[in-house]
Amino acid sequence: MTLSCDGFPCRAHSRPEHIKRVADAMLRRLGTSHIDLLYQHRVDPNVPIEDVAGTVKDLIAVGKVRHFGLSEAAPETIRRAHAVQPVAAVQSEYSLWTRDPEPEVLPLCEELGIGFVPWSPLGMGYLTARLRVRRASM
Repeated sequence: MTLSCDGFPCRAHSRPEHIKRVADAMLRRLGTSHIDLLYQHRVDPNVPIEDVAGTVKDLIAVGKVRHFGLSEAAPETIRRAHAVQPVAAVQSEYSLWTRDPEPEVLPLCEELGIGFVPWSPLGMGYLTARLRVRRASM
């Protein structure tokens, strides 16, 4: 089912039973006994974040997961999740030209003791000078 995630189409599947199945499948594929950091990569608008955090809390309690992370989550979502299960890391797009986390997310992470992980710090390659702009012939 395609859902709307912050205005973009996505496939978010964050129902508790799905999270548990996916965690077990990851453990089998990785051949390990635990996942160090389990991220919810997109907030599922159809599942309360408290249910997601509670499910990860259960996985932590049985030793399958060590830490909980959120990606591209709004400040209120982070706060609500953290109230159920401490969030260890928040990942958001952040670069010289995408500074959206600065006014709210970064201060919240500092307040709650959450690590911040920037994704695409080089602006999806544009800030590396590896992408060239084609100039139209005049």
